[in-house]
Amino acid sequence: YKPENLYLAGIIPGPKQPSLEHLNHYIRPLIDDMVDSWERGLKLSKTACYPTGRLTRSAIALAVCDLPAARHLASLAGTGSHYYCSACNCYHKTTYGRVDFERWEPRDKDRLREFAEQWRDATTTSERARLFKDHGVRYSELWRLPYWDPSRQLVIDPMHCILEGL
Repeated sequence: YKPENLYLAGIIPGPKQPSLEHLNHYIRPLIDDMVDSWERGLKLSKTACYPTGRLTRSAIALAVCDLPAARHLASLAGTGSHYYCSACNCYHKTTYGRVDFERWEPRDKDRLREFAEQWRDATTTSERARLFKDHGVRYSELWRLPYWDPSRQLVIDPMHCILEGL
């Protein structure tokens, strides 16, 4: 992690984690900027290498969090659910400890996006609860990014996992 390539978007105050609704509210301005930068770009009037300016685009390459924060940020089911893996389709607690990794199928970001949008568009709390139970994903502002793929871009910081005993 080079400091010149990192951007600290903010720190969410504790002592408790915000609700999903509040978390989406916190990250919405950042996502607004990232969507604009990805779709339209940002014109820099002058740089050291481009005296006449240059169009740049920005993206969120990775979100680095501890495991609980990663699941909360991406609105994925927690590790105690049947959807315990954010990278593959291993499902149900009875499959914990599987070592046949050659049979693990990666999660399909397009299907996850579809399920997240169904959750967003659900009109009742009970419908949302059913969708979450069936698919293990809720809507996050991150889904507004056309390139967002939590199975590839959500990185679990191992130091936090060790310190938290996960």
